[in-house]
Amino acid sequence: MDKQDLRKRLLKKTRDQIDENLSEKEVHIIRAIGLVDDLEEVTNLLKENFDEWTKRSPDERAQKMIDTLKKNQGAIEEERIELIEFIEEDMTSELPSFTHIAGVVIGARLLAEAGSKKKLAFAPSSTMQVLGAEKALFNHIKKKTAPPKHGHIFNHPLLQKLPKTKRGKAARILAGKLSIAARIDYFGKEKDESLLKEVEVKINKL
Repeated sequence: MDKQDLRKRLLKKTRDQIDENLSEKEVHIIRAIGLVDDLEEVTNLLKENFDEWTKRSPDERAQKMIDTLKKNQGAIEEERIELIEFIEEDMTSELPSFTHIAGVVIGARLLAEAGSKKKLAFAPSSTMQVLGAEKALFNHIKKKTAPPKHGHIFNHPLLQKLPKTKRGKAARILAGKLSIAARIDYFGKEKDESLLKEVEVKINKL
């Protein structure tokens, strides 16, 4: 078997594994949200550098360069927004109940961390709560630091508006409903919009 034939077989095997484990939309979502996060990081780094450069009162030549780079930053931000819109279409189709609670970006990040729609559906709420906090969890196990209370869901608007003392309980409530929503979507049931209202009511009572 020559190298070209081996390469073709390996590529076919990889494609078959992807087809077997993930739907096309799952692959799109996971790849796209990774790009969204990369573009966000690039945008933030550019902004930091622009701010530092501008503080030094650049001359006309330098300012022209900064202005050109800022235009590029604007283009990157537009691409990021387009990617989120792309993700939204697939998320609302693939995980409607889950997305209704989590939101598009947080929902996609949770799916990417879980690895698949199936793994997301069968993840216990305790796992759902800390998805995205792997580094903190590793440090907890290795260095005996405090265990993480929440991962990506920490950025959910319902948690962000709360005082820190209530976020742990709110994260558990949110994670519980997200787990239910993920199972509803996995087993093909109709979108349940009542779950978000239940989350809001419970969190408002904290």
